[in-house]
Amino acid sequence: MSEQNDRQRQLAVQLAQNTPPSEREALRMWAGSLLELRQKDMSVARKTKEAILITHRASVTWPILKVVYTQIKKYGWDNRSTPQRLGLGAAGAAFALFGGANAGIAALGGAIGVPLWVVF
Repeated sequence: MSEQNDRQRQLAVQLAQNTPPSEREALRMWAGSLLELRQKDMSVARKTKEAILITHRASVTWPILKVVYTQIKKYGWDNRSTPQRLGLGAAGAAFALFGGANAGIAALGGAIGVPLWVVF
């Protein structure tokens, strides 16, 4: 459980460091409101509804998504070698072209449905 808390703490610190100062105050206010809500004695459904309303009012979704996108791009694309990028591009193109289509493979007399991305 401690490892999960450490990961969450690292994510929060990284989010705060990568957020522009103008949006950092809005994130701080939003996090404070959520912490206050956490301490209240309410049902889980009511807390969930309140958390959604607080998030909507704070307008922090877009700044968070921008930071998450840059991190995903950094680890999923920028830090990859050329062969890895080609493989990711081919996998993406295969998925876009063939979608959820399945390829049938008959092995030892038995036909097995395998997703096409596994074949590629």
